[in-house]
Amino acid sequence: MAIQTSPSFPGIQALIIDDMSVQQSTLKGHLGMLGIGKVDLASTAEEATKLIKQRRYNLILCDYNLNQKTDGQQLFEYLRDNSLLAADCLFFMITAESNYASVAAATEHSPDAYLLKPATAADIGDRLKTQLEKRAALLPISQKQLKDDLPGVLGECDNLMAQQNRWFMQALQIKGQTLLKLGKNDEAKGTYRAALEKRPELVWAQLGLARAHKAAGQFDEAKHLAQQIIQSREGEKNVAAYDVVAEALEAQGDPQAAMWVLRDAATVVPSARRQRIAGESAYRNGDLDTAKEFLHKATKATKGSVIAQAQDTLLLAQTLVDLGESADAVKLLKEAGPAYQTSPTFGNVALAIQAQAECKAGKPEEAQKLLAKARATMRKGRADFASVALAKAELMSGNVEVGLKLLSSTISADHENPRIKQMVSNTLRETGHEDKVHDIVDAGAVELENRVKDARKLFRDSKIDEAVRAIEGAVHDYPENTGVLLQAAQLNCMALRLKKVHNYDMIDRVQLYLTRLEKLMPTSDRVVMMRRYFRETMLELEKQPAQA
Repeated sequence: MAIQTSPSFPGIQALIIDDMSVQQSTLKGHLGMLGIGKVDLASTAEEATKLIKQRRYNLILCDYNLNQKTDGQQLFEYLRDNSLLAADCLFFMITAESNYASVAAATEHSPDAYLLKPATAADIGDRLKTQLEKRAALLPISQKQLKDDLPGVLGECDNLMAQQNRWFMQALQIKGQTLLKLGKNDEAKGTYRAALEKRPELVWAQLGLARAHKAAGQFDEAKHLAQQIIQSREGEKNVAAYDVVAEALEAQGDPQAAMWVLRDAATVVPSARRQRIAGESAYRNGDLDTAKEFLHKATKATKGSVIAQAQDTLLLAQTLVDLGESADAVKLLKEAGPAYQTSPTFGNVALAIQAQAECKAGKPEEAQKLLAKARATMRKGRADFASVALAKAELMSGNVEVGLKLLSSTISADHENPRIKQMVSNTLRETGHEDKVHDIVDAGAVELENRVKDARKLFRDSKIDEAVRAIEGAVHDYPENTGVLLQAAQLNCMALRLKKVHNYDMIDRVQLYLTRLEKLMPTSDRVVMMRRYFRETMLELEKQPAQA
């Protein structure tokens, strides 16, 4: 490509991430030749993250090997996972690794383009031109996506597909993804099958079809399709396919089998995120040696890095205590403490785990001191690891009534969460209270289910307002209980439909519950279906007069 003397790409704000000042200058010069004069520089992942949080970039050039604790691929995945990159930001990876394409293909996210060193201005310009052409072609779709106008996205996809140009398959892929978001699983299946009729080898279409089956509750079909992807040459490292299999197995009540699938995924793609997921699954299933192996790899790979997570260290420490390696657990927590000073939960959970370690070391007085500090900010049980760790410390310290009450409230906080049930059941067994599993786990869930049933019975008896008040009372008592939130969203929608009024209070409540659910259950098919039900309810209400 001949480099023009006049600006080729005006208005682009760029960021160069490279630990070598010479390379920074070279890349900045290349961008200048392309008419890109607004360029910031960062030498580390931490500097880059700070700049990205402060400014909106259209283009990022990042060195793969930053010679820091975080490499370019880890940084890119961290930025994507935490939604720090603008929707229109292009991310180009620059690497000396000739096999980077295969490396990127086996990761959670792939950059928009990669360039082999020494990258020239022409190389950058060619990639940028291609990506900007793609962006321009997909602009009507992107504009609808930014407004969260999913029906509008479908319309724009159909418009682009009607042109039968080189963007047809891209539009078809987006259409399938959007149909899944809308909970229109049968239509999504049709879209993905249409793609496979044209190109049977398309992994994204095979995966989309598997996801559509899973979302529809057709778990055996989903597993079969995802396993076919894994067994193929093109999809053998596609971790999303492993996730479909694991999620289907969990939905069918087989968390042990799901654990083995997640272990395989972490072996195929040994990223910190995959090690974390495998380690967490192994811990919940009581496979402590495997949990220790994978969590140790995750903490080692991310130590001192921008992608490090406090939960990895805490769960590894808990695993070590459970294995009888209490001294190693305490050492791990003390070494990690300074890195997580700003974490809202690390200190208190660490105290609870240290209290367990002191109990195992035969130092009950020290354990009680640590427990007193941990209790200060962790009183009411939540559906999380922190509450289970504190309850375990209480039980091990002899505070049986307090520990059992905390576990009971943890179950009540989210009585349909199978992972919380696993951890609570394991804790009861490990602390000599196996006889309490039924009373706390099963009976606790029944109590919440009865409250939901009572609300639904009122609704069936045409006592709509009483039904809504009953389910709202349950939400007030258990604001993060996903089962209660789903029922509350549904009952409010049903009330809106029956009353046939545009009641803003009810609508706001449903939106609040759905937002909360999407945070608590980010990949749940049940939440997607409830979002679809709410959209359909709103369409019905558009025909009705508004009421304040």
